Amino acid sequence: MSRWWPASVRHGAAFAAALACGVVFSLGALGVRAFVEARLSTGAAKATWAQVERLAPTLAAGRTAPEDSGLNGDAMFVAVDDGGKAVVTSDSIIRLHPQWTLPPPAPAGAPGNWQTTTEVTLRSVEHSHWREFRTYTALGRIATGTSGQRLTVYQFVLPWDALNAVELLDESMEIFVPLAAFIAAVVAWFALRRTLRSVDAIRSELAGVNGSRLDRRVPVPPSRDEISQLAVTTNETLERLQRAHDQQERFVADASHELRSPLASLRTGLEVALEHPDRADWPTVARQSLLDVQRLQRITADLLQLAVEDKQAPPDLVDLAEVVTEQVAERSSLECGPTVRSVVDGPAMVRGELVQLERLLRNLLDNAVRHAASTVTVSLTGGREVVLTVLDDGPGIPVDDRERVFDRFVRLDDARARDVGGSGLGLTLARGIAVRHGGSLCVENSDTGARLVARLPGAFPGPELP
Repeated sequence: MSRWWPASVRHGAAFAAALACGVVFSLGALGVRAFVEARLSTGAAKATWAQVERLAPTLAAGRTAPEDSGLNGDAMFVAVDDGGKAVVTSDSIIRLHPQWTLPPPAPAGAPGNWQTTTEVTLRSVEHSHWREFRTYTALGRIATGTSGQRLTVYQFVLPWDALNAVELLDESMEIFVPLAAFIAAVVAWFALRRTLRSVDAIRSELAGVNGSRLDRRVPVPPSRDEISQLAVTTNETLERLQRAHDQQERFVADASHELRSPLASLRTGLEVALEHPDRADWPTVARQSLLDVQRLQRITADLLQLAVEDKQAPPDLVDLAEVVTEQVAERSSLECGPTVRSVVDGPAMVRGELVQLERLLRNLLDNAVRHAASTVTVSLTGGREVVLTVLDDGPGIPVDDRERVFDRFVRLDDARARDVGGSGLGLTLARGIAVRHGGSLCVENSDTGARLVARLPGAFPGPELP
């Protein structure tokens, strides 16, 4: 910022308003001054031409008094003969005793309606500061007397009306322009003061926002102007920051909570085996350690998935029927566990990411297989809305817990061993995938077992159906 420009927004705006107002009004005053001066000068020239038309016959007839031609005593005129001598000079010029050069006579052979415009300068050494000593515009024409003598009559265009008007305008502008600039500065200062109160409130509130106080919000003024929009946008930004901060804290807490148990089990088993290496069953220790490592790997993958759960799915065209067929065939190839069967009603096209949709179905099947008594059924119907249903014949989910099962690390069977159950993130991740694909996942009523239904918007490879 320049040194001469005020650092304060309020003072800078007031200074800018005064400067702009001063410049605009000064330019306007100059324009008005030029316009008034030009109009009055043009009017004076027209009036002088009319006076010349009356003055020329009067002087040609030998009458020299101004009243004979209707002129006032301030009229300045001169009549020059063909020899260049002044025949008649007005009293207003004679009284000044000027040093001047007479205007020339009309050219020889000039017609009777000859007219001209020239400039005549009146000078005085003793009184050079008098306003009468200046350069005048003189209007001339030919006048022929009864004796046949030809005269060239010149009358000066008097600028006094234009000068008086311009002088009055200049005096008015010398007062009005600074006053207008001052008023504009005061109005701008008070207007900015009122506006910046909201900015000061927003600034002071933002100053108190830190890592532990992201729940603070700035006040929104009721003005509905740009400052109000700034406050709304600031609150929305703070809301996003708080969500991101809360998500990060949950991620850290979830990671520390879930990784503690398998790490402790792995460390304990290895420490005991190393403490008594001669009595340790090393194959059993290795198998147990492998299970703990697998559990750590599964939890880590789920936690990483949670960390990027806001990522939007790419718009690839995926046939969910193929995903169901492959997943069910993979489950059916296993010799242990409940029977998994599918009911697919033709192709079911959706737009999304294949890997994510596979993970959605895999998590639903993992949950169903863990709780099923003997059978898991996967149903799929296509169309404008693709409906994926996973039904098991297990104990089911109580009505009061149908939303809680989608929370992180919730296990309805708390007595179950942790190495047998899942990470507690499967259904959370499945719902997140469904939502990111524009759909939903919920628990619906069923006669037996748990019935989880995912609904996704259908897609078509070509133009959509009417």
